[in-house]
Amino acid sequence: MINSSPWPFRRRLVAIAALLTGFSAGHDVTAETLRLGGLLSLTGNWSSLGKSSQIMMEFAREDLNLYLKHHGSNKRIQLLIRDTQLQPEIAAKQYRSLIDLGAVSIIGPQSSSEVAALVNEVNKRKVPIISQGSTASSLALPGDHIYRMVPNDQHEAQALMALLKRRNVKTLVPVWREDVGNQGLHDSLQAQFTANGGTMLPGVGYGTNDQQDFEPVAAEISRQLDAALATAGGNTSTVAIYVAAFDEVTRLINAAVHYPTLKSVKWYGSDGVANSAALLNDPVASQFAMAVDYPNPNLGAPSVAKEKWIPLSDRYYAKTGEKPDAYALAAYDATFAAGLNASYNQQAPRSLRNDTFTEAAELYFGATGWTRLDDAGDRTHGDFDFWAIRADAYGQRQWTIVCHYDSFSDTVDNQACEP
Repeated sequence: MINSSPWPFRRRLVAIAALLTGFSAGHDVTAETLRLGGLLSLTGNWSSLGKSSQIMMEFAREDLNLYLKHHGSNKRIQLLIRDTQLQPEIAAKQYRSLIDLGAVSIIGPQSSSEVAALVNEVNKRKVPIISQGSTASSLALPGDHIYRMVPNDQHEAQALMALLKRRNVKTLVPVWREDVGNQGLHDSLQAQFTANGGTMLPGVGYGTNDQQDFEPVAAEISRQLDAALATAGGNTSTVAIYVAAFDEVTRLINAAVHYPTLKSVKWYGSDGVANSAALLNDPVASQFAMAVDYPNPNLGAPSVAKEKWIPLSDRYYAKTGEKPDAYALAAYDATFAAGLNASYNQQAPRSLRNDTFTEAAELYFGATGWTRLDDAGDRTHGDFDFWAIRADAYGQRQWTIVCHYDSFSDTVDNQACEP
């Protein structure tokens, strides 16, 4: 088992690398398959992340198998990916199915609602899950075999707070999907925004029914916005709308277009909307999103890891014609680190096998940088990019990084961050 020892870092890394491979380079060995599972939303809500994660997991499998072969290991990684449709009950069912098929670790699921539905099952089965998208701070529980390669919602709220302060936003009308993850984003932002002297109105929370009628939601947002603007003397620069959602934001916006006031202020979003294909491909909603600015924070790719993520991004672009966000890169890192960890664990005597992903993550430097986790198994920190829909030189709409948040300086640093 890898543990925290007083060894110098380099000696620890060399020793662990030796344990992970266990064979000298160049030897021909009979391959032993290690199965990693994947729980991704491929056909449901937030499928943009699910599909990009699947591609990145495949890249990681290819690269990891080459790495293991180069180091003479007889271990080879196989992926078993299942569609959850972003439904907690399906995620739980597929988790059990993947374990029955021999999965030793599972990447995903991507939403906090799905992760929450797995807590008891993971504690019982002890086959770890490593989410690339769950952010709810309410799930930050030590020792539960649940890991998250992204910072929790308090970090995302801090990034958004830096942008709101720079733009002098004083009042927010929140709108949020009432699931575990988006509720957590709302609550974290509310706590930080009010602590900094801002006013968060009651806003509108809505259910998780994907067939919901958003007309009443839009009407209530408009009513609260009218009251806020009256209090602010009509100053539209200090009042804004905050939306924590998934792909259903497209239908919310299609309802919002019937209320002119809703287009008079800036909108701010969340990680569940960044790079949404559903929003981008809806001509009415995407035009509205451009008109209201609508930057959505998402884990950022750090400059210190450019040598890692730029080639991956180029590889992804060659396959899809699009650029991946850092949540997709986190799926790559989760797969690679989990594969290394599984390779080590399967080589150890059965009596010594344990869930050592925290130790593996601490020593792994990937496309998203150092993947060190805290005591609850969450990413300790991370920069954020703000994604918004913009038109390119040919008039084609696309998701574009318009602003960057640096977690160490707690500042946003791009000119586009200006109001």
